[in-house]
Amino acid sequence: MHIAFVDSNPAALEAIRLAKEAGHRVTYLQSADPFYPPTERNLRIVGSVDHLVDNLVTTDAETVTRVLAARHAADPIDVVTAQLELSAEAVAVACRELGLRGTATDGVLTARRKDRCRAALDEAGLASARHALAETEEAALAAAEEIGYPVILKPPSGADSLLSYVATNPEEAAAGCRGVLTGLDAVPVQWHEQFTRGILVEEYLVGTLVSVELGAKDGEFFPFAVSGRFRWAEDEVVELGSYIPAALSEEQTGACVAYAADVCRAIGLDLGVFHLEIMVTERGPVLVEVNPRVMGGALPTIYRHATGADIFSGLLAILEPGAEVALPGTLDGCVGGRKVMARDGGTLAPGASLDRIADLPGVLEVVGFDSYGTGPGRTVNAGQIVARFMLRGPDHPSVVRTAEQILRRLEEDLGIALMIGEKD
Repeated sequence: MHIAFVDSNPAALEAIRLAKEAGHRVTYLQSADPFYPPTERNLRIVGSVDHLVDNLVTTDAETVTRVLAARHAADPIDVVTAQLELSAEAVAVACRELGLRGTATDGVLTARRKDRCRAALDEAGLASARHALAETEEAALAAAEEIGYPVILKPPSGADSLLSYVATNPEEAAAGCRGVLTGLDAVPVQWHEQFTRGILVEEYLVGTLVSVELGAKDGEFFPFAVSGRFRWAEDEVVELGSYIPAALSEEQTGACVAYAADVCRAIGLDLGVFHLEIMVTERGPVLVEVNPRVMGGALPTIYRHATGADIFSGLLAILEPGAEVALPGTLDGCVGGRKVMARDGGTLAPGASLDRIADLPGVLEVVGFDSYGTGPGRTVNAGQIVARFMLRGPDHPSVVRTAEQILRRLEEDLGIALMIGEKD
């Protein structure tokens, strides 16, 4: 099978490695400013592809269409996939123009416009959040009054929670609007067009935040996992990490999976593995957002520790016609990935070390200072990630308790205050 990957987040480079290992031919279209760090491993993976087209603006549909057309003429492409959400729209348009197999164009374009996604859910009669799309601060403030505070303000086609704000009153909403409308300095230049489509005002959902990792192929849906979030007790908007499986009842888990499949049907997502963030509220599951790509960040690694399988092997099985899709069996306990985040900022101790936690019972992996640009004697800001660790426990509460014990020890070793205490 000839697979064309268009750009990638750091985690999804593993899909390229596995594709090559499985004997597939791989074309890789890469941004002029890659989203992944240039580690030796990452560069080795990119260097292994059969055909690399570099220095592109992978968010530009005309560019992506032109490059894929040339490659398809030279070596027919069987399927195209985008694992960086900001490139997904360009890939979807290119697939439609060239008649290439990939996730349905309309499905991707709807998923990437949160206002249109909400409208599709309303039309299908599915639970959703009250919302409005505004072009000006005045219109956004009027929408917030109608929806009722607190509200979320954000770009309708954003990513990574950039330029997203929680407002509990008109003053905070006005500041959030100005942030959305004038905060492009914090956004890569090639993303600007997608970040300037107005202000989405949404109801602030209350409940337990989870995500469903859902595959879709030939009209069938494949639930790979339902994951939970560690949220800081002092500010639930701050995510401290993730864990698998989510701390839900069997009934709640089933309801989230069924709802996620209904969302994909309503939007038109038909081929791929999708990451749906869902709030389990008093009225049941309600969509936060749907990403037309595999889960990112540390979740693929957590999934591998929790299930013994690789989520990107699942993606390849989804993309390959006729391939059987294997789902994980019963999970052994709970696996969590916990960020080590500075509470107030400060300077790490001259002897700061992570050595004492690496061999603690239950600890599976420690991601060290180098991955986050920190180290002994380095200054860190409030909310900055200093390191990360992964651990296994018999259940979610035990993982929370062990993580807190580890973080208390790390406060002594690092010499700074950390974000400790989970909301859920």
